Amino acid sequence: MITQDDVIYFVITDRFCDADSSNNTLVDTNEPRRYHGGDFAGIIEKIPYLKNLGITALWITPVYLSVGRVGDSDGYHGYWALDFNKVDPHLYSNDPALAQGSKEYLKRLSDKLHENGIKLILDMVVNHTGYHNETYNQYPEKEIKDDWFNKSNGDDLIKSQLCGLPDLNHSKPDVVDYFINNITEWIEQTRIDAIRMDTVKHVEDTFWYHFKSYVKGKHRDITLIGEVLEWDIDSISRYQKEHDFDTLFDFPLYEAVKKTFIYNQSMTSIAKPRLSQYEPRGILDKDKLYTNANRLVTLLDNHDLSKRFMTETLDRWGHWDRLRANKILKLSLSFLFTTRGIPQIYYGTEIGMEGYADPDNRRDMRWEIFGHDCIPLEQYKLEKDIFDHTKKLIDIRRQNEAVRYGYLFTLFADYFAYCYMREFKGNTIIVAINNGFENMPSPLAVEIDKNTNIPQRIKDNLKDKTFFNLLDSADTIAVENGSLNIQIPGKEAKIYKAS
Repeated sequence: MITQDDVIYFVITDRFCDADSSNNTLVDTNEPRRYHGGDFAGIIEKIPYLKNLGITALWITPVYLSVGRVGDSDGYHGYWALDFNKVDPHLYSNDPALAQGSKEYLKRLSDKLHENGIKLILDMVVNHTGYHNETYNQYPEKEIKDDWFNKSNGDDLIKSQLCGLPDLNHSKPDVVDYFINNITEWIEQTRIDAIRMDTVKHVEDTFWYHFKSYVKGKHRDITLIGEVLEWDIDSISRYQKEHDFDTLFDFPLYEAVKKTFIYNQSMTSIAKPRLSQYEPRGILDKDKLYTNANRLVTLLDNHDLSKRFMTETLDRWGHWDRLRANKILKLSLSFLFTTRGIPQIYYGTEIGMEGYADPDNRRDMRWEIFGHDCIPLEQYKLEKDIFDHTKKLIDIRRQNEAVRYGYLFTLFADYFAYCYMREFKGNTIIVAINNGFENMPSPLAVEIDKNTNIPQRIKDNLKDKTFFNLLDSADTIAVENGSLNIQIPGKEAKIYKAS
């Protein structure tokens, strides 16, 4: 089960680490749409890296046997399934004692991760198969029936909105039954902890009704994470409210973060003081539309967005100004790890990796910049700066219950400044953000005692308390006359903890 204690790390397995050359059939690392060789052995090799960073849950791309090459592209990413019951041989180190494509290969990875305190999230697809190329049409063990697809009046396959992939019809009972049982087998045979369900909005609602009664009924401990690539809360939240999704990717918050931190829109787009008379409200003020916004998966990057966060920033402010881009990414990460939700890192974001749309945002992980201690080498100062900051934020999150599942009170918000409190049973964190490029000319007075939204218990607990900046131990402030005076440099955040 994925909980608010977790930090999720997402890898495209083929692009993360190649530790076994024996499975490198058709690998061409010079071509961005071909196999690059990453495998389960590579993930296992990098477990020390994940542990050092502070990762507790690993999301990997689908492991299905792929249709292989279509045109100039390979199904390296796992979303072009040929056989939904087998693991693709590009991903595992062959063991003669196991059947080809055995789920045991994934179970061995799952077991190894669990031994090291890391949960496994498996990406799954039910919306479509891979393209019906020659490999697909001649596959002797094909289980998907020809009449299981959505078809036009001319009996031609309906190509989905997803790159024209053949679209399965989940209004048919046999289709639902096949995938419900297929998912159950993957859960029971590989000991995964969660499912990241691909392209949820393209699947007929009938499927989710059966899923929550059959799969979720038996395996309540398996977290269902839905990918609904929409920016509208109403479009996303219904999957929590109607279909029993435990959590969803918070794309509306991602969009707000991008617009504020990169494009300098008002910080009130994120939140306004509670009971504010002004409309429209900030994105966090709409959390009541979800069944549980605290369980949403928050993010800055993934493989389906049009650009990596760093590239979006460089495009906005200039590719010659990496120092400025670093500040913006670090500030955004500070918010990501201290606001509500379960944070997800896309591999390489922690070192500021760049990339435009697919396949450029799926570059190989830059292991050449790391030393044996799993830390970027000193000559890669900019990458190390982001890595050190990310690792520190994860440490802060893991050491403070307040930022994992505490209250979230907006204390102050205007165009450039945003200040909020997280509190859980006396553990109190106050985050202050200056989204402007200029240093604050004078301290920001943040009212505590006069804030009508803060319970008296918390106010009493904070009387005359000193706060320590967890990002700079030399920086302290104190509650004086019921308020905090906070002065913040440009494009920075301060994370204060009450003594």
